[in-house]
Amino acid sequence: MKTTSNKDFAYAMTPLKFLSWPVGTWPFQVHDTFSLTRTIFSVSLLLLMIAIVQVELYLDRSNAENNLDALLLINCGILAVAKVMSFRVRSIGLVSNFISAVKDYNESNDEENRVIMRRHAYMGRVACASLICCSYICSTLFITVPMFAGDEEEVINVTEESAIKYPMPSENTLRLINMPENMYFVIFIVEYSMLLLTSIGNLGSDSVFFGIVFHLCGQVEILKLEYSKLFNKNEKITEHFVLLIKRHIYLLNLSKMLNETIGTILLIQLFSSCVLICTTGFQFILALAIGNIVLTTKILLIMIVLLIQLFAYSYVGEYLKTQTESVGNSVYFCTWYYMPKNISKDIIFIIMKAQRPALLTAGRIFVVNMETYLSILKTSMSYLSVLRVMVNS
Repeated sequence: MKTTSNKDFAYAMTPLKFLSWPVGTWPFQVHDTFSLTRTIFSVSLLLLMIAIVQVELYLDRSNAENNLDALLLINCGILAVAKVMSFRVRSIGLVSNFISAVKDYNESNDEENRVIMRRHAYMGRVACASLICCSYICSTLFITVPMFAGDEEEVINVTEESAIKYPMPSENTLRLINMPENMYFVIFIVEYSMLLLTSIGNLGSDSVFFGIVFHLCGQVEILKLEYSKLFNKNEKITEHFVLLIKRHIYLLNLSKMLNETIGTILLIQLFSSCVLICTTGFQFILALAIGNIVLTTKILLIMIVLLIQLFAYSYVGEYLKTQTESVGNSVYFCTWYYMPKNISKDIIFIIMKAQRPALLTAGRIFVVNMETYLSILKTSMSYLSVLRVMVNS
C-alpha cells in the first residue's frame, strides 16, 4: 500500500487491492500500459468464455444440465465484464472515495473514531471473505463435478472420447475446431482460469465496492458522533457547526458518485439474479428427482452464492440508507436548546436534509435494500413454482 503507511488503512484496503489489481481496476494504480494490459487480458478472456459457452449452447440444446450451466456462466461473465469495464472507465467515483479514505485514516487522531473505522473495515473484510470464498468454491465445483457426476450409461459404456470432461460446457465447441486431445490439460487450466477471472471480476468487484461503502458508512457514524458532541465545544461552536454541515454534504456527494458508478450494473445484477435463482432452483428440483447427490450439492451451493451476493447488495444499501437517515436523529437528540439561536434554527435544515438519505439505486429505478431482496425472492419463488408445476404435469 504505497498510498499511505497507516496500518488501519492497510488493514481495510489490502484485501481489496489483491482482488482489483489483477483485473486493472485498483483505484490507486498508475494508469499505464501494464494496467491497461491487465484489463484487456481479463476482459478478452471473459469474452472468450462467453463466446465458447454461447456456441456450446447453440450446438447442443438437448443437455438440460449443460444448458443451465451455460446460462449461469453467460450471466456471470457478462456481469464480470460490465463491472471491470465500469470500474476502469468510470472510476472517478471509486477514486474520489478511496482518496477520501486515505485522508480520513491519516487525519484520524481520536481513538473513538479509530474504533468506528476499524469496525467498519472489519465488516468490509468479512463481506469480502464471504463472497470470495463462496465464488472460489463454485469455480472448483465446476471442475470436480464433471469428474464425479455423470450419466450412468456413460459410465457403463465409457470411451476415451466420452471420458473427457471440461470445467465448463465446451465439448462440442472444442470438437468443432478440432482441438487435439493431448491439449486437454492446457484447456483445463485455461477454462479454470476463466472461471477464476469470472469470480474476481464479478464478486471481487463487489467486494471492492462493499469495502468503500462500509468506510463511507463509518464516516457517517463519526459525523453523528460529532453532532452529539457539538455542545461540548464551547469555543468556536459556530465554525465547528459549519464544518460539520460541509462534511455532511461532502459525504452525501461521495455516496452519489458511488451510485453513479454502480447504478447501471445493479440493474443488470437484479435482473440476472432473479433469472438465475429461478433456473438454478429448477435445476435443483430436477437433480432431486433423479437422485443425483453430487449435482444437487453443486446446485445448492451455487444458489447459496447467488443469494449471498444479492443479500450483500441489499444489506449494504439498507445500511447506507439507515446511517445517512439517522443523522437527523443524532442532531435532534443533541443539546441544541443550549446552543445559540442561529445554530438551533439551522438544525431544522439538517433534519430536513436527512429525510432524503443516500440510496443505492439500480439504474435510478429500483432502490436496493432489504425490501428489494425480499421482493426478488418472492418473485423468483413464484416463477419457480410455475416451473415445478409444469414438470410435475
